[in-house]
Amino acid sequence: MNLTVRNIAESCSEQEVREFLERELGRYAKHVEVVDAGKPGAYATVELDASVPYVGDVIARQIHGKHLGGQPLEASADLFSGEPPEAR
Repeated sequence: MNLTVRNIAESCSEQEVREFLERELGRYAKHVEVVDAGKPGAYATVELDASVPYVGDVIARQIHGKHLGGQPLEASADLFSGEPPEAR
């Protein structure tokens, strides 16, 4: 199960994003990949260490709206694909 985190501030480095998500998600963060850090449209995908589908939704709700680099994050759980869902 993957978690996609969007609306990452351009001022955030890949390391800052990774450390923030690993700290916020704790043991649930199996692998964090940050794409296009420092650019508009940057996002991160997190492979979650959770086997129950609803856990991803709960985690997404906890991350959604938290601020990183002065911007509120957008997060969603993606059960079936490694591709990030399209931005709304």
